[in-house]
Amino acid sequence: MTCSIFYDYRIGNLKLDNRIVMAPMTRGFADNHTGEVNYLIADYYGKRARYGAGLIITEGVAINELAKGTYGIPGIYTHSQTLSWKKVTNEVHKYKTKIFAQLWHVGRLSHSEILKGHIPVSPSPIAAKGLVHRLKQTFQTSKSLSKEEIYRTIDDYREAARNAMDAGFDGVEIHAAHGYLIDQFMSDKTNQRKDEFGGSLKNRLRFLDLIIKEVKKVVPKNRISIRISEKKDDDKDYVWEQPEEMVRAITEILTKHNIKILHPSVDTYGSTLENDKRSLHTLFRQRWDETLIAVGNIPLTTGISSLKKTRQT
Repeated sequence: MTCSIFYDYRIGNLKLDNRIVMAPMTRGFADNHTGEVNYLIADYYGKRARYGAGLIITEGVAINELAKGTYGIPGIYTHSQTLSWKKVTNEVHKYKTKIFAQLWHVGRLSHSEILKGHIPVSPSPIAAKGLVHRLKQTFQTSKSLSKEEIYRTIDDYREAARNAMDAGFDGVEIHAAHGYLIDQFMSDKTNQRKDEFGGSLKNRLRFLDLIIKEVKKVVPKNRISIRISEKKDDDKDYVWEQPEEMVRAITEILTKHNIKILHPSVDTYGSTLENDKRSLHTLFRQRWDETLIAVGNIPLTTGISSLKKTRQT
């Protein structure tokens, strides 16, 4: 049964005034030195709330000092950064819109010039293809995270999520897409580790699994969104060899943690995968009964026809 995008929508105790979601888009408006956000950013998100979004997902927000991939990226790992976000959440809430902070770590998709001299980190020491965003220099060979550093990064996700809730956000989105750090662990092309975080698909998904486990300690499970994609920003030719197996493994983790929101990212909604005749959203919907966010050049008629009454959890 189809319904209007203007109907309200509930995910547990989270009520959205409508089913319009503003997807995350990197803006680069933050103070490049401190990572703090300003009134320009508050005005930007406030306008999107005023003109009708039920839920806004922010641009990627750095979870620690090595998470940043370009200039002007906001952070949420210091007290001053956390306080600065309150002007944004207060502005958005004036219009009864909900807002999630997207927790972001770019991994190897950065450069020492952006990271104040630090070499970018990743699962394995492999340089990305192409040029660093805005800096326009080639990617450096990244530094492989030690196991101690991996667990410290997992803790950083939890603390960033805690800070987001302290700043007044209604929830968080964990960015596990587009070839960034979590996605780098998921891919056997960028993850060549021999320990418990590499090798089998189960091991490669362990990083995401443990991040969700920690974030759930500080954010209700119905207020956590997970962003997933096949496409990689630094490798346009990359595809999943076995899409159905990847989708199955990811949804098993989300189901185990009782996550309620999944956000598959594609360039064009409904386009079929190279190694499957179905689209990414179709594959996930066959295994996922909870909230699914549609994104990717969606014509109005397609968006309306794809809306169906689903169980509101």
